[in-house]
Amino acid sequence: MDGTGIDPAVAPARPRWSPRRVFRLVPWFLIGFVLVAAVNSTGVIPGPAHPAIATVAAFLITVALSAIGLSTDIAGFRRAGFRPLVLGGSLWIVVSLSSLGLQALTGSI
Repeated sequence: MDGTGIDPAVAPARPRWSPRRVFRLVPWFLIGFVLVAAVNSTGVIPGPAHPAIATVAAFLITVALSAIGLSTDIAGFRRAGFRPLVLGGSLWIVVSLSSLGLQALTGSI
């Protein structure tokens, strides 16, 4: 017994995936993206505003990627060694070829 009067061996197990835990795992930017896409799909955002929004989006993506690059720990790369870089490069190639293959199959390119 664990003091609660319930034998832990026969107590029901806590669920590993609760809705609260799943919600905490989903990044906020992803939720925001889905909401903005839904609003855009309804036609609430006028067509003439799309180029300005696209310019702001490109700027924000550039800022985010720059921040990621500026916070890269070069000494950490050296400590990690060559294998993680080879793995990252291999995955980049696989994802790129998969993307190009799907585009070719769907007639997008």
